[in-house]
Amino acid sequence: MKLICSSPNSADLGLFQGQLEVAGIASELRNECSAPNLVGGMCDAELWVLDDADFPAAVDLLHAWRAAARAEG
Repeated sequence: MKLICSSPNSADLGLFQGQLEVAGIASELRNECSAPNLVGGMCDAELWVLDDADFPAAVDLLHAWRAAARAEG
């Protein structure tokens, strides 16, 4: 299992996790804060690729996903 990315915005990671799922890459979202606005409650959610063999393909998808977001924005 390898960490592919982290973000204070777990919704963004959830969107990317959906892209991984469509590609057949199993992943797990960890460290979601239920109350990030509370003092001491700041944490970054993490997205982990479960099978190390899928990691290179997941990285390629992440780069493409981020490039598409920059082009839109």
